[in-house]
Amino acid sequence: MKKILTVLMLLAVAAAALYAAPRGKTSIRVGTYDVTNSFNRRSQCEKGTMPAQRMWCNSRGAVADAIIEADCDIMGLQDVCDSIAGRREGAEPLIDIIRERGGDFDWLVLSNKNPDFPLDGQMVNGTGIIWRVSRFELRDWGINWLSGTYDKPGRAKEYKYGGNYASMMWVRLYDRQAERELIFSSAGVNGPTQYDKGQKVVYHEINVANCRNVVNYMRYDIVPSGMPSVIALNSRNAPSHEGYKVLTGSLWFDAHDVLHEEGALSEEAIKVKDTCNNASGEKLQGGRPDHILEDGFEVRSYMVLRKKYPTADGSLFYPSLHFPVVAELRY
Repeated sequence: MKKILTVLMLLAVAAAALYAAPRGKTSIRVGTYDVTNSFNRRSQCEKGTMPAQRMWCNSRGAVADAIIEADCDIMGLQDVCDSIAGRREGAEPLIDIIRERGGDFDWLVLSNKNPDFPLDGQMVNGTGIIWRVSRFELRDWGINWLSGTYDKPGRAKEYKYGGNYASMMWVRLYDRQAERELIFSSAGVNGPTQYDKGQKVVYHEINVANCRNVVNYMRYDIVPSGMPSVIALNSRNAPSHEGYKVLTGSLWFDAHDVLHEEGALSEEAIKVKDTCNNASGEKLQGGRPDHILEDGFEVRSYMVLRKKYPTADGSLFYPSLHFPVVAELRY
């Protein structure tokens, strides 16, 4: 009898250990891409500093191709405007162009000029999030104005100096492969010089405040404790700036920095640092303003995708002032 009980106990322990054993880790490819709003493109063309083929009407197919080839499971977009979102008459939404070219994606874009419902108004430097339909189920979403205005009534915060039209979007997605949920957000922390109670507030102060607001929203209001999360953003500042230090001094780590500290960056990633080019597309603009910040993942790889694509007349150009930035994560 004792032997039988011993065997049963061992079987029970083995079964419990098996049940408690962690599941196999699942990889996920995420990205961020500032697609450069059409107003900026047009003004640059009018100045003669940007080729006409980089205007949105001529380059939208190239942007779609870049997104498809980046092959991300989830990607955050910044600088989304009415034309890109398809809210201007005669303008086809970027997501439709991606689907026409075989992309298995859906997206969410919300007005960054209308802090009241419905959130389908104008967009200037808005944000968007694209995800692979076959892998993810959208379970919740939100948009937060970095001036402190929430998408839901009664949740406004008084964060000092936040930009009026700067916003961050987030989605809660269920990953069918990993059988778990994650939060993914996309943000652009631009903010023009403005006045607050008669005091001039310069761009740098607003930028830092916006970065702080992104972290505060994510940490205290958006991400449930223990849930893995990603912040994809164009911080409009370099890693040496205070705003970047605010972002990475929180729970979230820059995927580039994680691998750099581990000595695990690929030779290509070490060589290709700049995440944006100039208006003409002839040279790098310098700096690394585009970032993928993560919490709750293992960073496997990081890369900046610098490639030219055919525009409307077949000529090759970088599709945007920025390059897609991609990281492979695992959880």
